[in-house]
Amino acid sequence: MNVVPFFLGLALLLSPVAALAQARDTSSASAGVQVADVSDASKVFPSQAREKFASMRPDPAPEQLVRNTHYWVSNENSHFVWRPYIQNMGGVLSGVGTDQIYLLAGWSRPVVIVPLDFDRKIRDLHFVYGAAFLAAETPEAFLALWTKDGAKDMKTAIDAAFPGEAKIIHDAYKKAQSTVNNRLRRVIKQYKALNIPTFLTDADEYRAIRQLWQNQRVFPICGDLTGNRAMLDLAKVLDETGLKLTILYPSNAEYYFSYGPEYRRNILALPFADNGLVLRTRPFGDCAKNNYHYNIQSGENFKIWLKTTRINDQHSMLRRQSKTNTTGPSILDLVPDPSDKPPVIAATP
Repeated sequence: MNVVPFFLGLALLLSPVAALAQARDTSSASAGVQVADVSDASKVFPSQAREKFASMRPDPAPEQLVRNTHYWVSNENSHFVWRPYIQNMGGVLSGVGTDQIYLLAGWSRPVVIVPLDFDRKIRDLHFVYGAAFLAAETPEAFLALWTKDGAKDMKTAIDAAFPGEAKIIHDAYKKAQSTVNNRLRRVIKQYKALNIPTFLTDADEYRAIRQLWQNQRVFPICGDLTGNRAMLDLAKVLDETGLKLTILYPSNAEYYFSYGPEYRRNILALPFADNGLVLRTRPFGDCAKNNYHYNIQSGENFKIWLKTTRINDQHSMLRRQSKTNTTGPSILDLVPDPSDKPPVIAATP
């Protein structure tokens, strides 16, 4: 196994992102990378921008998880239907979930990733992914770290990359290892049959995601799409750094809440790129019998719906989608007529 250690001994009391940042600042200052362009993924994220992203506030943990379950892996199996629409989009990718975030990132090549999930354990698991990406130079070495035989090397990778929170990150690994290992190997089998490259099989895709971790451009956060902290802070730091959101992937989270005042406010605050997209799923939508429907909507179109109509939820809105067959995504591009009475939009706290 090709494992490259990252020694961060001076950062024991720092958060994972801050720890990685401090260690790399020490080694990279002499190389002149502090003037790196914010939008150039091949360069270390400039320290001022990095500090802003690292300071985003987590939302409080929910009183109860959906079905009282940690979703260590995605149960959606047709993300490939989005691939033609998102290839090489760049910009910032933020979304809910675990392995599927990296599938989308391998295709869309963002310059920053913000994994956002209200389950703290999912946030912790992203740092396991980070340790694996940092330690493994190839997809094969990365996959080996998720096997039982790779557990010792993964512990070494976690301890080296994120010593300040190594215990909780390693706990996420122990709980999720078998499930993640099985999921990743199913994804490989599925996508090889489809002849579609992924970060698990394609060296360039893998290298692009690994580079984001190496260059301090991934910021996992415990965030609630309807909360009062993480989403608003994300919008703020995007504005302050001049970056734009190209992909917001709420997965099927919208299925579990209505379009209330806080969610409307949070989405309206986000600075989407001109080509920015919302990629969402809805349970029981078929899509070749995988029981999810896959939808695409521009960020600006979604803002129009939330700002001008009293549409109550995802289901009501998606009834207005363009027609599509069940094996592909639907596209919602209809500009709605404003409601007679404007919707209630929460104030910024």
